Amino acid sequence: MILSKTMAILKILFKGWVIVTSVVGSFILMLTLLIVIVAMSASSQSTEASSKPSQNILTQGGDDVIAVIDLSGPIVDEETSSDPLSFSSNVISSRQVKSVLKDLKEDDKVKAIVIRLNSPGGGVVASDELYRSILSVKEKKPVVFSFGDVAASGGYYIAAAGNKIVANPATITGSIGVIAQFPELTGLYEKVGVKMTTFKSGEFKDIGSTDRPVTESETQIMQSIITDSYDQFISAIVNGRNMDEANVRQLADGRIYSGIQAKQNGLIDELGTVETAIEIAKELSKVEDPSVIEYSEGGFWESLLQSQAQRLQPFSALNQLLPLQKSGVYYLMSI
Repeated sequence: MILSKTMAILKILFKGWVIVTSVVGSFILMLTLLIVIVAMSASSQSTEASSKPSQNILTQGGDDVIAVIDLSGPIVDEETSSDPLSFSSNVISSRQVKSVLKDLKEDDKVKAIVIRLNSPGGGVVASDELYRSILSVKEKKPVVFSFGDVAASGGYYIAAAGNKIVANPATITGSIGVIAQFPELTGLYEKVGVKMTTFKSGEFKDIGSTDRPVTESETQIMQSIITDSYDQFISAIVNGRNMDEANVRQLADGRIYSGIQAKQNGLIDELGTVETAIEIAKELSKVEDPSVIEYSEGGFWESLLQSQAQRLQPFSALNQLLPLQKSGVYYLMSI
């Protein structure tokens, strides 16, 4: 009698547990789908020029504003973030940053801009577009850079356009140069029994192919492209920083520098923090009591949705470690 009652109670409890878990599971699934749908919508809307950055007041002052922008990650073009589930706070989209800079340039209340930069570099074209955008802003108001842990290669490229550069003594910067890498997998193909057959319209149509060694002619072609991009990098520093070209070329052998070494070699102007950069921005803009406002993309809910969508993306951790997975030519620190 007791056993039968116990079994009946257990059955009721089991059915209740099944119902509860089903309801909870359905709720979690629906919530996940809702997050993905809303995040996709937010991504689509963020590509429109009408989207405005959110504002966070760091210091309340007068009507005049010192704008602070935080840029972190590799520098990429707009196509890299076309996948609605490829959200990451660790990339610098040239299109999005140019849009923010344009808004700040046209805002008469903004008297100067401080850019807090953490970047190992990135795409050649994306870096140059940001460089030119910053030069345009600098014609109307001062732009001061504050380097974080790393501001190297393409990161330094865009900073050369600013009025002043501030770095922490331990900042890693420099790495002035260009890199392009094409893997050769002939040994692997032989081991696994893979053979590639290529049909091409011209001798160099499959340049960079992974199934054979690079030829001497292809090496010359790629090296000429690297040299052109390298000369462009040198020119950006010479013009942006008003430095002697021979001196820049001597420094631009790809090596990295600490903040202290960069100061000694004239690659930066001051050692300090973002607060140092803000004070310099105040001096350059001749504003005594400005409000210091941080500008960023989206608000709390958009950031939350993007964070959840990033977790749902397969191999998201690997994607963050390998932000530049396409073959190409980069202003990128290679370590």
